[in-house]
Amino acid sequence: MESAGRVEVLLVVSVIIPVLNEEGYLGDCLQSLSQVQGEVIVVDGGSTDNTVGLAESLGATVIRLGSANRGTQMNAGAAVAQGDLLLFFHADSRVPPGGIEAMVSAMGDPAVIGGGFSLEFFPSAIFYSGLAIGANLFCRMTRMIFGDRGMFIRAGDFAALGRFPETAIMEDAALATTMRRAGKIVILPEVVATSARKYAHETKLQAVYRTVWAYTAYRLGVPAEKIKAGYYRLERKGPE
Repeated sequence: MESAGRVEVLLVVSVIIPVLNEEGYLGDCLQSLSQVQGEVIVVDGGSTDNTVGLAESLGATVIRLGSANRGTQMNAGAAVAQGDLLLFFHADSRVPPGGIEAMVSAMGDPAVIGGGFSLEFFPSAIFYSGLAIGANLFCRMTRMIFGDRGMFIRAGDFAALGRFPETAIMEDAALATTMRRAGKIVILPEVVATSARKYAHETKLQAVYRTVWAYTAYRLGVPAEKIKAGYYRLERKGPE
């Protein structure tokens, strides 16, 4: 059935989650994905905690890799995925009720190559709310997508665009850049909640600066290894 440029098709969803020692967050993530009509694939980068056992107990398909690299892990999951639509998701994120349905509906438009959800951080705090508002505004203005809000794309398009680069960092920005050139990007109003843990041990100024610095460095062509080294060096907490 087709109307107003939208094709109504049944899309099978494959969710792909790269992990490394995520037993503290993965359970809630997988519970939020129980609405998925498809499969959930957890790609482990060598966890030493109970991440793998937890994933298996909650019904996820687990792929074990010998080392952790987010791009490599997500590509490995996509290589075995059976779904028409791929959702790359973080272990410390939660998809909202109705989120998967909204994603599938949006992908009924053949002009849409993929997209992401809106973002909020937990635990709730005024500063984190401000960060999320800024991030959502930036993504809507630029049509860039980052992994902490979930990234979705048709499996065929993902393969055609060359998959994720297996770089040290910014693999999500690289794929999003390629996607923008190939089709329409959507940012759904449904809100994915993601842990603010990466900001927990730094000042507010550092949190903003580190995020802006990494993306600016990527756009300027700074090698991924240098971006990663600088990104995590800036994470050290200093005076407010």
